[in-house]
Amino acid sequence: MKRLMKVSAVFAAAIMLLFMAGIASAESDMAVGGGSAQARLDFQVSIPTILYLRVGSSGATVDVISFDVSDVPGSGEVQGSSSGANPVPVVARGFVPSGSTMTLVADSSTALQDSGKANIPFSEIRWDATGDFSSGRFNDTANQQLDQFTGSGSRSGTYTFYYDNDTYYPASTYTGSVTYTLCSP
Repeated sequence: MKRLMKVSAVFAAAIMLLFMAGIASAESDMAVGGGSAQARLDFQVSIPTILYLRVGSSGATVDVISFDVSDVPGSGEVQGSSSGANPVPVVARGFVPSGSTMTLVADSSTALQDSGKANIPFSEIRWDATGDFSSGRFNDTANQQLDQFTGSGSRSGTYTFYYDNDTYYPASTYTGSVTYTLCSP
């Protein structure tokens, strides 16, 4: 019986030490008779990847680019006019891990359509860019890479759009949307 009590006391002491080790997670120090005592506190700041993209005017409205085609096909391209700012402002900002990239893509896979189901492919529209962005032409795909940037930062510039006006399409009003996406792995 005495031996059982001795084993129980040792077991209880071991459990108590394990319990106290779990509680004592902060660093501590003690100085007796003067001097100084020190303790450290570790800090951690977590900054997530943050991406911001604006194509068009500030605010919640979506700008509309209109082309006033007033001459026959083949007579020359037509410059677009935005319902917002002209040329169209473009801002891409990102906080990404060191060495990471930010990629700007466009989805122009759904053609401009009129109410009679006739359509004009977005590949009939090109743009001139200024600032940190590249000029180009829509290619009617869902994931067209427009620009790629390395590292964090803010990029800005403008787009001016042009309609080719080189193919006959039935007289009508054609509408459609292009979705721009800024992404980072």
